Amino acid sequence: MTIHLKRLSIALAAACIATPALAQDADIDKVRAATARLIAQLVDQGVLARDKGESLLKDVNTPAASAPGRATATASGAAGAKPGTVRVPFVPDFVRKEIKDEITAELKAQAVREGWAGPGSVPGWTRSLEWDGDIRMRLQSDRFADGNAPQVSITDTNRTRALALANTSEDRNRLRVRARIGLTATLDENWSAGVRLTTGSGTDPLSSNQTLGNFNNRYTVLFDRAYLRYRQGDSLNVVAGRFGNPWFGTDLVWANDLSFDGVAAQWTPMLPYGYRGFVTLAAMPVQEVELTSADKWLFGAQVGAAYPATAGRMGGRLGLGYYRYTNLLGQVSGPGSSLNEFTAPQFAQKGNTYYNISSDPNRPLLGLAAEYQLVNVTGQVDFPAMAGKRVVLTGDFVRNLGFKQAEVSQRVGQDVESRVNGWHLRALVGDTEIKQRGDWQAFMAYKRVERDAVLDAFTDSDMRLGGTDAKGLSLIHI
Repeated sequence: MTIHLKRLSIALAAACIATPALAQDADIDKVRAATARLIAQLVDQGVLARDKGESLLKDVNTPAASAPGRATATASGAAGAKPGTVRVPFVPDFVRKEIKDEITAELKAQAVREGWAGPGSVPGWTRSLEWDGDIRMRLQSDRFADGNAPQVSITDTNRTRALALANTSEDRNRLRVRARIGLTATLDENWSAGVRLTTGSGTDPLSSNQTLGNFNNRYTVLFDRAYLRYRQGDSLNVVAGRFGNPWFGTDLVWANDLSFDGVAAQWTPMLPYGYRGFVTLAAMPVQEVELTSADKWLFGAQVGAAYPATAGRMGGRLGLGYYRYTNLLGQVSGPGSSLNEFTAPQFAQKGNTYYNISSDPNRPLLGLAAEYQLVNVTGQVDFPAMAGKRVVLTGDFVRNLGFKQAEVSQRVGQDVESRVNGWHLRALVGDTEIKQRGDWQAFMAYKRVERDAVLDAFTDSDMRLGGTDAKGLSLIHI
């Protein structure tokens, strides 16, 4: 906001023409104090910018004689004035009021023309709120090869307690929309809170896409984020509730749209030579079970270091993570019992090794046959390219240390090969983030994720329509 002082200066000058000289120090101090109060009132009421007001106050508090030539010019400008006499301008109250009202009216008119938010027109607490959101529309076409084998749908089988098959043979064309809107409230310099609403399904934690074509019914809207966050400078970040992915990595282990429940803390200390370390610890409930203390949890830890990239400098990151699931192993219920049926997963994609844990052969229930304790190494190099774009090379490797071949084979009733490794290589060219019109990315990636390398419920949901036991090449332009 620009404040014009031209008219104020003219009015002050005019008021000073007929002002008598004040030769006594006491009178000068009174005028100086009155002028200072006037300037302070103008600043408080938004008429003067604070920096302009401070500059005027500095001039008021500076003795007139200190301004070069001022005393001489003032003395010589009045007939009969004694040498060294200092003339101090005095502005009457009614003149000050007229000046203030005139400038205020000018500023209000300018605010209407230019669309300013006037002082007090917006409550102060609203300035701590930050909105974000996005909407996406796409056509998704799924094509299946001839002669595909039938595939059991783990989630549908466990929900209906009858053998259900997933689609592996019928091509699909779907219009899909995703809409998200989030709100972050900054409470003070340390505390903040956030919520986000999204379209999607209440039974699929990996995707916020809503398929069009539900007989014109309304869409489901769900809370995807709800959290409290504590920050201590740039070095400590603690979040609790439902929040985004706190880990450095790719979609090899965690799907891009996956949110997490629980508590996560990250410490990012400065290291020598411009590096910044990071240590992330998290405890995340996967499923709370009412009738037992054997709740399902994910505990994770990741350590690493990063060298920040700049416009003309290469950067990079390296992270080592360990993720351990507890109580996810399926357990068979005794004859005529349903005691252990809670050990069946509430959501699954496909690929992991499962076996029937139901005591009733007519009501199948599929549980995981292996434990999942993952070691994950991720590295990334980011360097500048032409026209302000970047080239980002990423490598990701994971191995499941929880798979015990003899135990898994015994549960399944046949020999099960140990296939527990996964890796992901990607080369990206373009902007590192899509933030505004004109930003773009193009990347090529190769991924191979073996059957029990990761938990199929939480890995990428796009390649091979989600899950593990897959490999392939991806070419994408955004």
